Amino acid sequence: MKRLRLLPIAIVPAVVLGLAACSGNGSGDASVSPSASSSATATPISSCPESGSASKSIEVTGAVAGTEAPKVTFDKGLSAKTPQATTVVKGSGKALKDGEFAQVSYAVYKASDASKLGAVGFDQGNPQVLSVGGTGFGALLACTKVGDRVAVVGQSSALGFNTGGEIVVVADVVAQTPTKATGTSQTQDPSLPTVEDKADGEPEITIPSGATAPSKTEVEVLKQGDGATIENGDTALVQYKGVTLADGKEFDSSWSKGAPTTFTVSEGSLIKGFVTGLVGQKVGSQVLIVTTPEDAYGSNPPEGSGIPKDASLVFVVDILAKG
Repeated sequence: MKRLRLLPIAIVPAVVLGLAACSGNGSGDASVSPSASSSATATPISSCPESGSASKSIEVTGAVAGTEAPKVTFDKGLSAKTPQATTVVKGSGKALKDGEFAQVSYAVYKASDASKLGAVGFDQGNPQVLSVGGTGFGALLACTKVGDRVAVVGQSSALGFNTGGEIVVVADVVAQTPTKATGTSQTQDPSLPTVEDKADGEPEITIPSGATAPSKTEVEVLKQGDGATIENGDTALVQYKGVTLADGKEFDSSWSKGAPTTFTVSEGSLIKGFVTGLVGQKVGSQVLIVTTPEDAYGSNPPEGSGIPKDASLVFVVDILAKG
């Protein structure tokens, strides 16, 4: 029986949400993703890097957040004793703050020979959702606005990447990612569990009296978003809460953990009912899913989960971003 497996919330504290950046979302080697492992030992940055002669020498042309990757040129052997960052294009959007999330497209180059190590969101795939603040690349994002393009040079470990050696990163801050669904509220079916959001967006789920397991998994859109459509095999950043239909007892919640999480939306990673509920939905939506026991865990619930055997489950999922 497949489990409701979660991908890591953060590979590096307050930096990366979900899968390695280039796994299905970009080009090049997955090692270009910000990560905890690195052969270098430079101290991760924890504040805004200053602009310097090295970062100023990086030339970048092309539209910010455009459909084509920017052209990046710099001299081989570019080096900086401490990380440097130059804003190549100043955005007009919201300034990012610690604890927020942003969609970022970026390309990574080896500073010694200017070879491209990989890219995320440029040329193909979607921008990656990164958390703002903390150390490494997240600290740098806390110094940016939506619409900024930044050119950075420094030791990979100081920037939160696992490539080793000195690197050049060119990044476009594409958008801020909300922490709750932003779609238009829809009329709820009173025969299904009803949902009311708290001020922070966390859903409160009320189970109707005498509720019984459905004959097939039920899906109801509570808020209709207008973003990209989630397809089978996509990764999606979500907030979610799960309770049992029998008594409304919570067994899992990203809200309780304090941060959104990333799923691969496929039956290879998630229970069938969860996939049924998300495929075809749009980013910005809030979705109610009431599973049959067969589309949940059946007679083999995860050990220690608190889920009874043959339980029908209720999920409320806020779809925040795709990719």
